[in-house]
Formats: sequence, C-alpha cells, structure tokens
Amino acid sequence: MIKQSPEAFDRACAFIETHGRPLEGALLAHRFREEPIDRVLEELSAYQNVDGGFGYALEPDLRTPESSALATGIGLRMLRELGCEAEHPMVADAIEYILRSHDPMTGVWRAVPEGANEFPHAPWWHDEEGSLAETFGDFAIIPRVSILASLYHYRSIVPADWLAEVGERTIDCLETIDVLGSGGGSDLEYAVDLVSVEGLPDPFRERLEARILRSIPDVVVQDPDRWNEYCLTPLRAAPSPDCVGAGLIDEALQEHLDFLIEAQSEEGAWDPTWTWHGAYPESWEEARRDWQGILTLDTLTSLRDFGRLAL
Repeated sequence: MIKQSPEAFDRACAFIETHGRPLEGALLAHRFREEPIDRVLEELSAYQNVDGGFGYALEPDLRTPESSALATGIGLRMLRELGCEAEHPMVADAIEYILRSHDPMTGVWRAVPEGANEFPHAPWWHDEEGSLAETFGDFAIIPRVSILASLYHYRSIVPADWLAEVGERTIDCLETIDVLGSGGGSDLEYAVDLVSVEGLPDPFRERLEARILRSIPDVVVQDPDRWNEYCLTPLRAAPSPDCVGAGLIDEALQEHLDFLIEAQSEEGAWDPTWTWHGAYPESWEEARRDWQGILTLDTLTSLRDFGRLAL
C-alpha cells in the first residue's frame, strides 16, 4: 500500500485553491480543515436561481445559467453533505423547484432545460428533436435517482404518498434495467448514493442493495489499462469504504488508489478522462478546469476515507 505524501497533498490543495472554483476551495476547507459551512453555502448560493433550482454550470458540462433537474440534484446532494436541514431556505427552495418541475405524465424530470442548446455544452447534453430523452432512457434513471435520494433525505417537506409512488417507479426501473452501470456508470453511482440515504424505506433499500451487489462485479472496470479512459472505475462505484459493494471489489479499489496516487499531475491535479470532442473549445477549457478542481477534491476525499493520506 502506498500513501500520498504531504507534499503531494499540499500541491493538490494549492491547485484547488488557485485554479479550481471557489466552491471547491470552500468544500476543501470544510472537509479537511473543519471550517464551518458558511463559506460553502455562500459559494453554492451563487449557482441557485430565484426559482429555487440550480444552474450556472454547477455541472460543468452544462454551461446554461438556467435551472435544471440535473444541476439541482447536485446542489441538493451538497446541501445534504453539509447537514442542512429541510427548513434551510436553500433546501426548501430547491425542493419546491423539484416538486414543480416533475412531469406527472411521465413520472420523471427532464435532465436539462430545453434552452440548454443555446449555451455551450457537452455533446451528450445536446437535444435534437427528442434525442436527449432517447440517449438517457427517457430520464427514467438519470437524473431521477439522484433527485429521489434528496427527496427521501428531506422527506419531511415532501408529500408522502407522491414520494412513495415516485420511489416505487424508480426502484422498479433500477431493478429491471438491462444493465445497471452502463453508459459510463452514472446510473450505478446514483444508485449507490440512494441506497445509503437515511429515510429510504427498508423494502426499497433491500431491493436496491440486492441489485447493486449483483451488478458491481460485472460492470466495474477492474483493468488498470482502461482507467485513463471514461469508464466505471472502482472508486466511482465505491468512493468510500463503507459504500454498498465495496467489499466485492476491495482488491481493485486498493489498486485504483495506488493508480491515482501515481497519476497526480505535476501541478497537483487529476484530469477528466473525457472531452467535448472539439465542441466549444474555449468553453471546454473552462469546463476542464472546473472538472480538475472537482476531481482533485473528490480524489483527496477518497484517499482520506481509505486511509491513503500520509499526513
């Protein structure tokens, strides 16, 4: 087992603070220096619109300022991490946005707003006459699973009967999808987050945990030669040792941690393993920098949680 040196840790922190978004800088200070959440909330509030939803490239591959279910799911997950209660104005406003933007006919949330094409975005978020829904399976899992996790966490301000119906439909999709962990694996990441949420009914938790445990051995990429490409790596499936299914891939997780320690760049960062394939080159460079900060913070967090920081 190798550990990240104090010098390498300092380089990563310096990169986040110098080149990353202020939001990741604030999260770094909160996670590693036990600074209060006030600065994180201040930075996160810059991404929240008056309608309660989040936008403004909180998800860096989607540069529209308009609110989206995708970005709002990310914002709510951050608010969960910070321990914000349901009564917090940022939480209450975001939940209200989610309740309003749900499509009762389809039972899902459209991932990105219809006007997203007018702003720089990754090719996979482009919509051409309904192509986005086709790409993302009619939004049955993405972003619905991520949103459901926050709805159960903040269930005290969510209609109970409606939540039970959305929960049943979502768990059913997760159980019956042909492959959980396809298309890069975000669906499995969302499922791992959902199964850990306090408030998820035990029958749902048991069904979802069984599906995750069946899926992980088959879909997690355990070949180190592929970890420099966009794929479902061990740490994406289990970013901390207490995640459901982590024990099934413990050897691969340890090898992946070694791989990441050695893959840190000279400037202290970890790079995204994807690009926009030539679309919006200037905006891609902005998004790439944003992702470097996010990925560097996430990597440091996993190294800490697995005991890989030599501090």
